Amino acid sequence: MFGKEKTKESEVPVTAKSSSKDVKTLIGEGCKVEGSFFVPTTTRIDGTIKGDLTGEIGIIIGNNGKIEGNVCSKEVIVLGNVTGNIEAYRLELKKGSSVSGDIIVNNLLTEYGAVFNGTCTMKSEKSNVKEIIDNTM
Repeated sequence: MFGKEKTKESEVPVTAKSSSKDVKTLIGEGCKVEGSFFVPTTTRIDGTIKGDLTGEIGIIIGNNGKIEGNVCSKEVIVLGNVTGNIEAYRLELKKGSSVSGDIIVNNLLTEYGAVFNGTCTMKSEKSNVKEIIDNTM
């Protein structure tokens, strides 16, 4: 209305300050699930997942979130714990987060107090995130 274009859901950036309305899928605190998952929308994990998690848009691992498996998405924000590898175009490791595994990223942001144990491979800006997602399936 009034000449403004609506933003497509796929164009909504994932950031640590994303409001709850941007998150379309939620694994709540206390939930424990096993298996490999593909989620097409922005997803927040506050529970525990044992298995691989692939997201098309973005994944936020909350303060109480725990992943025991590999994570692959365009954008990943870690506030909790990941034991496994992470592949993303953009990865943020927030204060208090812990990652034990290898990471492959184009852009890496770490805050003071984040813990990372593993190797880091930086991809070139020419890399396409679609390639990352296609290679995991």
